[in-house]
Amino acid sequence: FKHPYTKIEFIEKDLGVSRITASKYLNQLAKDGLLRKEKLGTGNYYINEKLIEILKKQ
Repeated sequence: FKHPYTKIEFIEKDLGVSRITASKYLNQLAKDGLLRKEKLGTGNYYINEKLIEILKKQ
């Protein structure tokens, strides 16, 4: 991850995958507890809380 959060669009672009594939990847990471899924407006953000904690300490 480049940022402490990501969106489906970022994964699509960075990995060159379809929207459906990017959504599946991120939803699985959220289901596994690695990311927290937050709905904001019409989109979802996937937040890496552990990375946020690391960045706060620096």
